[in-house]
Amino acid sequence: MVCMDKILVVGVKAWGKHGVLGFEKEYAQAFTVDVEIGADISKSCLSDDLEDTINYAGVYDIIRSVIEAQSFALVERLSYVIIEKIFAFDSRIQRIKIRIIKNKAPLEGQIDGVGVEIEKNRTPDWIQPLAAKTDSTPSSSPKMGLQTEKKGRYKTVLSLGSNIGDKKQNIQTAIEMLTESENIIVLNKSKLYETEPVGYIEQENFYNAAILVETVLNPFELYNKIKDIENNLGRKKTFKWGPRPIDIDIIAYEGCIINTKGLTVPHKEYMQRAFVLKPISDMPDAIEITGLNMTLIEKMTCCANDYQGIKYIGPL
Repeated sequence: MVCMDKILVVGVKAWGKHGVLGFEKEYAQAFTVDVEIGADISKSCLSDDLEDTINYAGVYDIIRSVIEAQSFALVERLSYVIIEKIFAFDSRIQRIKIRIIKNKAPLEGQIDGVGVEIEKNRTPDWIQPLAAKTDSTPSSSPKMGLQTEKKGRYKTVLSLGSNIGDKKQNIQTAIEMLTESENIIVLNKSKLYETEPVGYIEQENFYNAAILVETVLNPFELYNKIKDIENNLGRKKTFKWGPRPIDIDIIAYEGCIINTKGLTVPHKEYMQRAFVLKPISDMPDAIEITGLNMTLIEKMTCCANDYQGIKYIGPL
């Protein structure tokens, strides 16, 4: 058995509207959360670098955002959604134990609180629905864990970037190609921003934007559609963070969380990238799909390493 290091985020206080009674859904109550994360963080012991460990500030923000921005009847469901989002936050996380206490439970008598403690391990092809949708929830499929034919439409947040050629035109053309598909409707667009490159900095600045779309395609079908568009616009396989005429990423897909070798949704790095967060902040309806809120988006944007390099260009 492989021994894992532990990251502890203890005593998080947050107020949320969770419960089965009417007043619990109307008035926020206090919750206390402890999270224990299992991961190999031994590299950070030598490097003293934040990139080599789990960013517990991001974990804290996830806990607060789920409790404060969403509403569930059961603390059990609340716990599991937090677990799902923390797994998606960093692929190095292999185990999560969470303890949530509702401090003032609506029970007669003397009691400090009620709650649950849940422990989950990451599975190799981890796919779970985050929320049920009447008559349209994706169901399991033997091949890829998600049904390819769906009755409903799902909202999806996409991030677009370009730093080769006519960067603005590349992004606009990619959006036009998405809208040409009868399976995709563009609901909202962000403003356009110029951003400094991340990772490999010896290249041109990027133009970045984000859009909110509605689609009947499942995440894997949408991913394949995006790759076709990138290829048609001249993107060639290169190294990570390298220059490209167009880059399109699925940031969040309504009701789903996916962690496979080829596709991770929500995008595993978007919470740390201002060039993604800033455009998303232009679209309140898109923020809702990410499960965050405007306060958290703005806070994460300002804390991101690339925040200072962002420049507003204009409308898309």
